Amino acid sequence: MDAEGQRLLLRLPELLHARAKPAVLVTVFATQGSVPRRPGARMLCREGRLVAGTVGGGHLEDQALRDANWSSRDSSADVDDPQALASEVHEEATESGTTRKLIRYPLGAKLAQCCGGVVWLHFEEVDTARAQWLADQVAACERTGHALETVFGNRALYEHPRSLPVVAIFGGGHVAAALARVLQPLPWRVLVVDERPEWADTARFAPGTEVVCAQPLGILAAWGWIGDAARTSTVAQRVQAPGRRLPPAPPLGATCALVMTHDHALDRDLVEALLLAQFRYGAPMPRLPFVGMIGSRAKVAATRQRLARRGVPEAELLRLVAPIGLVVDGRPLGGNAPGEIAVSVAAQLLALHG
Repeated sequence: MDAEGQRLLLRLPELLHARAKPAVLVTVFATQGSVPRRPGARMLCREGRLVAGTVGGGHLEDQALRDANWSSRDSSADVDDPQALASEVHEEATESGTTRKLIRYPLGAKLAQCCGGVVWLHFEEVDTARAQWLADQVAACERTGHALETVFGNRALYEHPRSLPVVAIFGGGHVAAALARVLQPLPWRVLVVDERPEWADTARFAPGTEVVCAQPLGILAAWGWIGDAARTSTVAQRVQAPGRRLPPAPPLGATCALVMTHDHALDRDLVEALLLAQFRYGAPMPRLPFVGMIGSRAKVAATRQRLARRGVPEAELLRLVAPIGLVVDGRPLGGNAPGEIAVSVAAQLLALHG
């Protein structure tokens, strides 16, 4: 499944929240030949304006935005007729009484895009209820391995959502906020944990960032990353208070963990827990692919020494990436400003996932 399209579906409830008017979800349904995006790419639009996502940009996306603006088409004579730029336009009613369309766009012949292939776009009206249903379906398919179906008539697009890469940031300071903004366009799940309410304020972070106000070690205990005994500890029970919604535990093998709290002692405890999580989970698990910590060279050296004295194996300590950030020609990229560090760390994570 297209990762950006999957992330858009998961964000639909947030994007449509408290909006009176429904939006239109546009999906690349099928393709032929050379095209800018493959099936599963998506964008969300409202009244002819892009809200999120992309189906490839250029003339194709411009025309798709016009064709998705159905409410204005009835009253505006200057909106392009999709028949003029598309060779096939099909329309059908859904069981809920909304409308969906399937439109065929020849890119070279009608839209002057030199890639020259053919794209079929699926248009569907979505309200808040439909948005929540789609997000729930994607999450369910991630867990079960079942296919997500996008249907038109007797045709269907079948996609298999996979767990998105996760960036778990422990500490919600200035660098964390800057990093969340840099990572926001990428098809990753970004999770920030900080126990200080003033720093765990969602308004400080990019849209789509999951922000949890909780003790970081308590979150790890609740996830089972510190061992079964920790699940019943006081700090874990406080985090799991009745009525409190916690983010689900991300898969260890698909999670990059970044430690940047306000407390150096807490940073050491978190690094130890994260490096050893695969041994303490209670079942054979893969290692976290990336465990990084922010800090000066002196802090990094002291952390390694103290963790070695605690008995953390050398092989695990060698996995700690610290200080975090991309290194070019033996020197850290950029300076010490939060934005510079954020760009450097994002490039480091992108290189890992690439």
